[in-house]
Amino acid sequence: MFCAFVFLNYHQNSAVAAEPDIRLQVRAAIKQLASPSRAARAKAEQALTKLGPAILPLLPPPDLLESASVRVAIRRVRVRLEHDAAELSLRPSSITLAGDLSLKQLVEEIERQTGNAISTSQLSSAQLDQSNTVNLEEATFWSAISDLESEGISAGFDKETGLLTLRSDSPPGPASTTAIDRSFRIMAAPFQPQGTFDDSNTLTSTQVRILCEPRLRPLFIRYETSDFQLSQTGGNRALEPFNAGAKLEVPLGNGGREATLALSFLSPKPLAENATLNGKVNLLIAASEQPISFRQLNRAKRVSRRRGGVTVTVNEVGFEGSKPKAHNARVRLLVSYDLGAHAFESHQTWVFHNRVYLVDSNGKQHGPNGGFTTLHQGDGSVAIEYSFKDLPTDPANWDFVYVAPTLLINVEIPVALRDIPIVEPIPLKE
Repeated sequence: MFCAFVFLNYHQNSAVAAEPDIRLQVRAAIKQLASPSRAARAKAEQALTKLGPAILPLLPPPDLLESASVRVAIRRVRVRLEHDAAELSLRPSSITLAGDLSLKQLVEEIERQTGNAISTSQLSSAQLDQSNTVNLEEATFWSAISDLESEGISAGFDKETGLLTLRSDSPPGPASTTAIDRSFRIMAAPFQPQGTFDDSNTLTSTQVRILCEPRLRPLFIRYETSDFQLSQTGGNRALEPFNAGAKLEVPLGNGGREATLALSFLSPKPLAENATLNGKVNLLIAASEQPISFRQLNRAKRVSRRRGGVTVTVNEVGFEGSKPKAHNARVRLLVSYDLGAHAFESHQTWVFHNRVYLVDSNGKQHGPNGGFTTLHQGDGSVAIEYSFKDLPTDPANWDFVYVAPTLLINVEIPVALRDIPIVEPIPLKE
């Protein structure tokens, strides 16, 4: 008998914004923002903020409001709510589920409750139909994945598709030591001696993987090797990395959801059986994606819209069309983020993966099937031209939408892993 109890986190709360009473409250508060009474305006702004990030889709673009004071107030509310939404996105997704489920039903329910996509393409029909007794009470996403792995399923991000993929083949060798911190999974491979460094020390190495929930959009990891320490069981002191003092940046690979850190230590002989690793990394995350809309493409030229920490400006719009049912359009954008230029220039390729589309009169979306061209990059901004080809009708009155993370957040992730195995030294070849 299948029974599911759904715990909704804020990712599913967008439906709240569609409720009539919430819409009425938002409209009434926005109207009150134009009140001649300062106390009434402050009360209205406070009321909007208390409604939370779910009302973000209901807030009008500030530049469409006639009153300058209302525009300023809406901007303040939007920035606060977008920051709150970004902070909430870092919390772990929760799952509450109980009953007898097939593996397919279990995965579908985890996806629905967390917003995290999971691929089962590598599993057979028999495996997907296999029944499981489940009892999850506000379990985190990664703890639910760990439960699946205890049943002989392995989970990892596919290098080609970038999807978190379940497989039936378990990785060979000793299992990784795992910890979970909020929406992040930290995994360390067993320490592997790389050979004798001198008469009293052995160079011992490990790889630490940082995995993000699939719904997140991490950009890159920064860390300093000096922030890491290794303590062997029974050892008298903590050991610093072999390359202490190095400062590194690691872009996210495997679909942009996983980073691997390589750490090496000089360990005194003889080696212990296991060790404790402590440290920290900083992860830059693009959070709180919001659609930035420009009504009527033919009127969007030189229009700027700001959402949170990003400003999008349509610099130029062009139209072409020689056939009755073949219309082309091109849109030149300038996208600017409130972020240090160095960090932006080093890792700005993620900007080119933001969603862009036109919306026709029937609400259908049309992507840039003609690709894009980078016109300028640097100084915390990038200029791009998108090309839309073979559109069914004249797109002059269509809306243009650019979907962008509105806030870039630096998140510190602690690394605290105990009882990491130290495998037998590799014999040196003569």
